[in-house]
Amino acid sequence: MADTPSGVRPTRVRTLVLSALIGAGISLFTMTAVTSYELTVPTVPWSTPVLLFVGAVAATVLARVTYLRNHVVRQPQDPMRSLVTLAIAKAMLIGGSLLTGGYLAFALFSVGHLDAPLPRQRLTIGLVSTVASVAVLVAGLALERACRTPDDDEKPDT
Repeated sequence: MADTPSGVRPTRVRTLVLSALIGAGISLFTMTAVTSYELTVPTVPWSTPVLLFVGAVAATVLARVTYLRNHVVRQPQDPMRSLVTLAIAKAMLIGGSLLTGGYLAFALFSVGHLDAPLPRQRLTIGLVSTVASVAVLVAGLALERACRTPDDDEKPDT
């Protein structure tokens, strides 16, 4: 039996695609249920993509600090802090992909009714929220990569 490395593995692309599909499915199911009962389709406030962008920027800063600490300075890390940082990265990856699929489905649900102003607003805010969700996903990916332990033969970056 071959030796398998123990520990946490990087998040697979397959997992992220599956999460995005689940998010899109939940969003489409919800939108279909709302319209089939002739209820008002919800709108997304502009604060949603703004807060997603703020979260992505914060995670990018955390990824840079973590990368510098792990790969450049190479100072010993507190195991609990490293575990929490990795958990944040994984949550951002899965959450970002769920939100990307959900907001994309939400935005595309309004494409057939663009003659009215409210569906146009839903499409615009949905697409901006999709871009913000992708930013969260990319920031989570950067943070997850920054959490990797450097190889012993890896030269310190300067």
